[in-house]
Amino acid sequence: FIVPTRSRIDIPYNESWIKIADAAKGVPVKGVAFGGDRGISRVEFSSDDGESWDEAKIDYPGTKLTWVLWSFNWAPGNDVDDYTLVVRATDGEGKVQEFEEDRAFTSGITGFHKVIVHIFA
Repeated sequence: FIVPTRSRIDIPYNESWIKIADAAKGVPVKGVAFGGDRGISRVEFSSDDGESWDEAKIDYPGTKLTWVLWSFNWAPGNDVDDYTLVVRATDGEGKVQEFEEDRAFTSGITGFHKVIVHIFA
């Protein structure tokens, strides 16, 4: 059994509402990633539902058998809108996390974690 590479966004919460004045200062996005005994070599963040990707900072690399802590300071600009934040990880062997959820819950869920954030005036 191979543990699938996985990642998630812990902050901000799904369906968060953030004032545009606060968002202009930058929105901290934080989470974790795990790659089984392969470790994690890279974490990427998207604010446009996976259309484009930016490299996140690995704050705590841990070991090959621990969760990696990552962060990204997201600057959504001056647009009042709804955003789909997405994260993906690359394991220590260079394999990018699977996009689609293709396993049963009990077998280790795969797929990209998504969070909806609402920026309002």
